[in-house]
Amino acid sequence: MNSQEIFIDLHCHPSARPYAKSFTKSFKHSTNPKDANCVWFDDRPTLIDKFVNELTGLTRFEQADYTAQIRGNVRIIVHSLYPFERGFLNNKLGQGAVADMVGRFVSQLGQERIDAIQNQDDYFGDLTQEYKFLQDGQNRPVKLPEGDFTYTLTTDWDDIDGGLRQNDLGKTKQRLLVILSIEGAHVFNTGLDSTRIAPAAERHDEILANTQAVKDWSFRPFFMTFAHHFNNELCGHARSLAGIVAKLTDQSENLNAGFSPLGREVVLKLLDNTAGKRILIDIKHMSRKARLEYFQLLDEQFTNDPIPIIISHGCVTGRPNPEATQPTFPDQGDRFNTDDINFFDDELIRLARSGGIFGIQLDERRIGSKSALNAAKGNISRRTILFNWARLVWYQIQHIAEVLDASGLFAWNIQALGTDFDGLIDPINGYWTAKELDDLDDYLLKHAFNYLQTDNPENRLTLPANKQIQAEEVVRLVMQDNALEFIQRHYHSAPSSIA
Repeated sequence: MNSQEIFIDLHCHPSARPYAKSFTKSFKHSTNPKDANCVWFDDRPTLIDKFVNELTGLTRFEQADYTAQIRGNVRIIVHSLYPFERGFLNNKLGQGAVADMVGRFVSQLGQERIDAIQNQDDYFGDLTQEYKFLQDGQNRPVKLPEGDFTYTLTTDWDDIDGGLRQNDLGKTKQRLLVILSIEGAHVFNTGLDSTRIAPAAERHDEILANTQAVKDWSFRPFFMTFAHHFNNELCGHARSLAGIVAKLTDQSENLNAGFSPLGREVVLKLLDNTAGKRILIDIKHMSRKARLEYFQLLDEQFTNDPIPIIISHGCVTGRPNPEATQPTFPDQGDRFNTDDINFFDDELIRLARSGGIFGIQLDERRIGSKSALNAAKGNISRRTILFNWARLVWYQIQHIAEVLDASGLFAWNIQALGTDFDGLIDPINGYWTAKELDDLDDYLLKHAFNYLQTDNPENRLTLPANKQIQAEEVVRLVMQDNALEFIQRHYHSAPSSIA
């Protein structure tokens, strides 16, 4: 397999807007990349779009569409399915015309989709419909200026390996290889309107049946982000929203809580590997309390069957643990966002020792402190913008490396890319869409080269294997190899499955 010069994204939402636009098209998936109900629909950000993003933090353009993936040299993605939670649109504005107008502006989903979310009483049905929408478009060729392309939903490593080999045969006819994931266990039909729907604990059998149904999919999700933005009755979540959206919504119910008894059952069912149908757990969005409870569950239930810890789209706090009042490396200053939706050093070490993976999120709200963000801003030269904002990504890579090195571990084998593009994020400047990931690769190389110079006082690595490495190898590990090796180790198909 020759996988030179391709990139992998462990977490993005390319079907969020196309699926929303299909609500007026009988849920059909167009194969015309000029149609908004097509995952190839390319809606490049205009200068006005960028200005609105700078002013409000809202992203009103496509970031992860498959055309942008191809142009950014991405060939493998973990495509996250996500039924929008009612809490976004059933908010402090109510459900009137003003609320709808704000919802349309913020989400760009269209009125029909907004209406469906506001009246949602079947997250599982919504999930199933998005899954079918994505199935409908696979293996159907589209013509782009770059050549003929298709996307293929995969079931295991053999599909990935075979797809990469086929791509090597011709540059103008290639596939985007798609691995499915899910964001939020509310998809099993939890966290619904308690005035209309019985609590999840009273619908125990329904929730577990829905869990099994997803495990039986032909294209079973590789992993699942268990928590998300609002109460799902299964697991506590961390505070995640900011800006205008935070002012309009209420995340307080079950915030910072642990697992419910039903939530623990669902996790165990997902991790059950009977018939080879395990779905791994992504701990992003879990509260710190829930994360610790999950680690304890793994210690109690899977001592002879190690489970890798996944953070598909995250950033670091730069602190050893929540109790620490100072950064791990004080001379680095105030670089990181210390909100506990980001991750502490003890969690990085635990993840590394489990053979896990950490996808770094390209979200301005997560990737740095206010002072770090301000230091990156204020430039008009594109090169300077790309260099400065890539530095914030590099700081994430560097911090993880130094924490692992200090614990006697290899420093460079858990960092990967998990953009969260099209997940209602505020992208870091310059890297607006998947198309710019090729630029990120180039600018990370500059930062890696500077860091690895023997006379660099910021380089605190001590282990020879961590210090004596080429910048090109570090960046290749982050942009491709770490994720590829993780997929090879853990992405396996069941002996048999049903649609």
